[in-house]
Amino acid sequence: KMSKLAHLICEKIIKNKNNKIFIVGIDGPTASGKTILANNIQKKLGSSKTFIIRMDWTLKSRHIREKSLKKYTENNKKFLFEAEEHMKLKIVSEALKKIREFNNSKQNKELQINLKNLYNREVTAKNDLNIRKRLTKNFVVIVEGHYTGHPSINKFLDFNILLLSNKKELLRRKIERVKNYRSEKITRKYFELIDAPSFLNFISRFGNNYSMIVENSNYLKPKIESFNKIKKWVEKIDNLNTYD
Repeated sequence: KMSKLAHLICEKIIKNKNNKIFIVGIDGPTASGKTILANNIQKKLGSSKTFIIRMDWTLKSRHIREKSLKKYTENNKKFLFEAEEHMKLKIVSEALKKIREFNNSKQNKELQINLKNLYNREVTAKNDLNIRKRLTKNFVVIVEGHYTGHPSINKFLDFNILLLSNKKELLRRKIERVKNYRSEKITRKYFELIDAPSFLNFISRFGNNYSMIVENSNYLKPKIESFNKIKKWVEKIDNLNTYD
């Protein structure tokens, strides 16, 4: 899946790396293929030369998020500010700042990155994950997940990719991904009140902060689009009756 797109991005990275840590962002709404693309890029470049920073690591505790979302779902109100209310983006922005300073230094040969109290989605669903990584200037850092288009993150990126898919496909993927622990009815409601509105609001504010726009409704045939795609996507997603 997405192998050709990953190959194209790797070519851009290699061409523009210039003996420094190259930082690429991969953003997009829920279920748009961000993790798949990040893993593909890492596979092609080699795991020994890449470090993936997962934006999900910046999520606040599940208890805090569920408490704040309860009032939205109970009152059928849209949740618009996930990046600001549910995430600690400063965790990533500070790490990226250190990478930039390291890139600008001619003396240091290695950089130690320490990320603490990260959200551990895969194991405990608590903020108990700690990551340590030693980087050199032959590394590529991939920042994967929403919201890499946020100014506090984007300003440190060398290349920022936005993946988009049609609403029907996003919802289908999301239902399939969470079917083991969330009913389809709840997933649909969550998508309409939280997932879609939050990213829609975000992209309406920061849609100019990307280097490449990719239509990714078909994993096997991703298509690079013009920036006009963002406006069209926003118009369709904003219409709750539109799933094309």
